[in-house]
Amino acid sequence: MKNLIKILIMNLLLISGVNASGGIGGGGIANIPQGQDREKYHLGKAVYNQDLTLENQTNVKLQEQEERLEYLQGSLPNTEKRRVNLPDFAGKLTEEQLQALEYFVQVRFNVKLPEKKKE
Repeated sequence: MKNLIKILIMNLLLISGVNASGGIGGGGIANIPQGQDREKYHLGKAVYNQDLTLENQTNVKLQEQEERLEYLQGSLPNTEKRRVNLPDFAGKLTEEQLQALEYFVQVRFNVKLPEKKKE
């Protein structure tokens, strides 16, 4: 009887030890770019996280910005869609800030944006 109890205890220890080994799986974190792209990434991150004070811009195409920001919003994961509302930034971003925001979303959330047509 004692041998049976010892065998059961050893089996329980071995089974629980096997299940407990290993790491916690999770989503990958985007690789932060180096060089000039790093500055663009961090500017986009600051815009996305609303770390910058955005003021209305006078020389921007409001309709074009709204369309680009709505497309970006639609490409975000659902958890992020609830956290941030990108179309609210329409008319408040310079072209550089908007491009940086698009770049940040592409890198951070692994989103492919359509190629821009050269005129």
